[in-house]
Amino acid sequence: MTQQVKGNAKRVTLREVAERAGVSVATASYVLTGTDKSGARYSEETAVRVREAAAELQYHPNRMARSVRTGRTGVVQLVLHMLGDPWTLSIAEEFTDQAPRHGLTTLIALDSDFAAALARSEFDAAFVAAAGVTQSAQWRKALGPLARKVVVYSAELEPDGFDVIRFDERLAAQMAVEHLLERHRAVACLSATDESASGSPRRQVYVETLKRAGLDVPDGYIAEYEKDLLDPYRAARLLLNRPDRPSAIFAEADFAAFAAVHTARELGLRVPEDVAVIGIGDSRQAERAGISSVGAIDMRTRIIDFVLARALNETTEPDRLLELEPVIFVRGSTSS
Repeated sequence: MTQQVKGNAKRVTLREVAERAGVSVATASYVLTGTDKSGARYSEETAVRVREAAAELQYHPNRMARSVRTGRTGVVQLVLHMLGDPWTLSIAEEFTDQAPRHGLTTLIALDSDFAAALARSEFDAAFVAAAGVTQSAQWRKALGPLARKVVVYSAELEPDGFDVIRFDERLAAQMAVEHLLERHRAVACLSATDESASGSPRRQVYVETLKRAGLDVPDGYIAEYEKDLLDPYRAARLLLNRPDRPSAIFAEADFAAFAAVHTARELGLRVPEDVAVIGIGDSRQAERAGISSVGAIDMRTRIIDFVLARALNETTEPDRLLELEPVIFVRGSTSS
């Protein structure tokens, strides 16, 4: 017989969990929210007992009530341009893994209109990636009073009422191309479509770096792809089917590098013997697939810690800036 649950079934309270576990309400709260309170002392055995009691009673915290009581939502909001590419997927995975340990929930919005996405949400902190706005004043105006809780990942913006995480993408691109030039002269570029005449900053650096090495960019050696997950495979195939096939490919992002490696192997080419590939982002997927990439040391951990410090009110410092220094992670796609 199927048990019916009535819509007005009584909600399990924190006090009931505490009574089942044989602890105080305060201790149960500390354990289940992950809140680090000075003076709170409990053993791991106690923590396990509280979590088991919560699971047995099917306890779910009332976030709305907690928000009214504390002025906090317990939510970290991520605004991303797409979830399927390796870098944003790595960031999302890291947040969803770490946030619950601090009593926080991660909500993800896939939206190019960052301001609209944030306006629809309530959060203790928000992380915004792939922003199209390049002027800090525009951001400040668009965010309004939300700005103080927002962390923006941007190579262009300065902190201005909001926090900024900066990764020098031009230096990262230069390091990637120079790494390929150590062994190769025929270096092509997989580049995202860009409305500007000169293309993305990473593409500009590719051209500039080749010129400094005394090399011109052959016609067709820059293959553009639309910003979706499938088009880089088409662009990579165009490069690798050329009569003057490049011996190395600089991909502007890890997901394009992944496409290049996959396409090369599909065409019977050896990586890196026949074609070397490097990307940017140092995503988990690049690491797992053995793809060389330019990222930063402990990049994901440092991003998450920086955002969570704002969410947990561990800092009241305004206009924070976290600068991530590019580092090359050499793996099998460029080194045999």
